[in-house]
Amino acid sequence: MEDQWMSISGTPLSLGLHDFQGACASIQDYERLNQLGEGTYGVVFRAKEHRSSKIVALKQVRIPPEDRQNGVPITALREISILRYLKHDNIVNVLDVAVGSPMDEVYMVMEYCEQVSAPCAPTGSSLRLLPSMGAPGWLTFPP
Repeated sequence: MEDQWMSISGTPLSLGLHDFQGACASIQDYERLNQLGEGTYGVVFRAKEHRSSKIVALKQVRIPPEDRQNGVPITALREISILRYLKHDNIVNVLDVAVGSPMDEVYMVMEYCEQVSAPCAPTGSSLRLLPSMGAPGWLTFPP
């Protein structure tokens, strides 16, 4: 049975959409090679893009089963937006967003870094993004 899209008023919409992934890549375009790590917000895999054979990192956005009908969590949208906006040598670039089919799997396609060492900042210091790093003013944290 095809998913039925509903308007705000609850009436069915006929959008003629069979595969609504927009400009996102398909996760089928990548071959997972191995798992690199797991954190609060998702799992990270090393993967190879089929077309270019380029090695990338795929960060799977964690979407709890009870939230799947609500779409992508706001925390993930913030992370994707901020990482796509920031451009700096010390920040991993988000190259694309890939989705599975059905669209309950969302991945950030990121540049792969061979090795990431422990945080370089001295113990007790806090992260501070400066406007000179390309961060918007609302992203700068106070000292």
